[in-house]
Amino acid sequence: MAVAESLTLWLCLGFLAVIAWRDFLTYRISNRDVLIFLALVILLLLLRWMQGLEADIPADLLAGTLLFALGFVMWLAGAMGAGDVKLYFPLGVLVGWALLPIYVVFLLLASVLMLGAVWWGRRFPREQGRVRARLTEIALAGKVPYGVPMALAAILTVLPRALSL
Repeated sequence: MAVAESLTLWLCLGFLAVIAWRDFLTYRISNRDVLIFLALVILLLLLRWMQGLEADIPADLLAGTLLFALGFVMWLAGAMGAGDVKLYFPLGVLVGWALLPIYVVFLLLASVLMLGAVWWGRRFPREQGRVRARLTEIALAGKVPYGVPMALAAILTVLPRALSL
């Protein structure tokens, strides 16, 4: 069972990286991607439940609900896109209640890194690679793909657990 849990957790982290990359390139987090990620997170919860680790599941669901609610308020204020908000529920469940404070710290750091990269993006010539060109586009548009720091923070938060399984 630990092998299945480890594999599922690594799939979650890998797919989260894919979502972040797509958001970076397009400013979009598709419903399909959120549903696939949610299915992986639910599978992870089921595997934990089958191992008798169900005590943490309600708290982890609460973490997802809390992040979704905060994201929803930000969406209402026009500060965040709907895809980011929808991603927050499964992302919060994956991070879990116990690691939520660590996630918040990593989210702050990842957001500062992203804003710094966008700021530096104004200085990159468009001809010097796909990432640099995209950073320049993001800087000129004045929009930030929030899925990138959200996913990076979640990956950094959960990675020690993935490495220990």
